[in-house]
Amino acid sequence: MSLTITTVNVNGIRAAVRQRSEENRGFHQWLRRSSTDVVLMQEVRATEQQTLDALAPAIDAGWHYIGAEASTKGRAGVGILSRFPLADVQVGIPGFEDAGRYIEASLVDAPLSDVRVASLYLPSGAANTEKQDEKYRFLDIFEDILEQKATSYSHMIIGGDWNICHRREDLKNWKANQKKSGFLADERAFMDAVFGTFPDEESQVADHGDFLGAVDYVGTKGRRQAAVHPQWFDVARRLHPDDAPYTWWTYRGQAFDTNAGWRIDYQAATGAMLERAEKTWVDKASAYELRWSDHSPLNVTYTTN
Repeated sequence: MSLTITTVNVNGIRAAVRQRSEENRGFHQWLRRSSTDVVLMQEVRATEQQTLDALAPAIDAGWHYIGAEASTKGRAGVGILSRFPLADVQVGIPGFEDAGRYIEASLVDAPLSDVRVASLYLPSGAANTEKQDEKYRFLDIFEDILEQKATSYSHMIIGGDWNICHRREDLKNWKANQKKSGFLADERAFMDAVFGTFPDEESQVADHGDFLGAVDYVGTKGRRQAAVHPQWFDVARRLHPDDAPYTWWTYRGQAFDTNAGWRIDYQAATGAMLERAEKTWVDKASAYELRWSDHSPLNVTYTTN
């Protein structure tokens, strides 16, 4: 038996489901052709009713949906679309309860038992601005949440747009982006603290500071150290140590055509779920005009041990 989980930033669900051409019929065309069982969505950017309307073909076909919209209209928003009923739903994390950035639930009657899933939309940040301070605050809180979840749920997946490239191999033009949010040293040190340094023996981050923030935030965690025995595992990197695929390409310029991408979407698995991970792949559109989001779906198939 197997279970396929997908995470994707839809970049606005109402836009994602729109038919752009005869060849590009959007999210629903992808969903019908996909083998996925669960879709963890980020940047839904719609009210609950707007989302249900956009997802009506899937709902009518028997899919189940839960979501957490942001209090700020038209921003963020996360959701879980599942072939199986969803139970024990939890929304938000302390300090970001209504930000539309986190939702989790347990799968009911799924082929694999005791599976809990979460959709995460981590703040994107902006170097040297208050937005970066917000991102660091989120990371401080989320680090504690990760520890709690690993203790509470042995078979859990947190999928989403983490808005951080962990290693140099996670973006094509890494040298030019070292001072940009998404590849800042402190952000990457956080990923070290979560996932460890695999497949490297040592961290690639040599110059991270003490999370002092960008404007007025002073971090509470101090200098982060790479996890020696991590509780969470980057599934794509574990299955593809040398060539885990990119998941995001800006709409600007020729980034998509030249594959100048970033790997910022992850499925983080507990150790027990990593043991179930069989294969992973990204559904990158075959051409620019066939995209329905600037992100591509990241899929992982999990099987019984």
